[in-house]
Amino acid sequence: MADQLRRASLSISLNIAEGNGRWHKAEKRQFFTIARGSACECVPILELLRRDGSIDSKTHDQLNVEIDRHAK
Repeated sequence: MADQLRRASLSISLNIAEGNGRWHKAEKRQFFTIARGSACECVPILELLRRDGSIDSKTHDQLNVEIDRHAK
């Protein structure tokens, strides 16, 4: 799960960067949509990590706030 979280979170920043490098609005929007999808993918992974004790509730809540803030 931790590896999947790393890949999903890396995908967020990489897709934002690639979208910013595109000239056309439709292309930018597509990469930003993919980045948002990757952010949404992180939410259930964090929940599973909290449930199995890999992260505590406080960390889980803080990370969810960050995801929500960046995904809007």
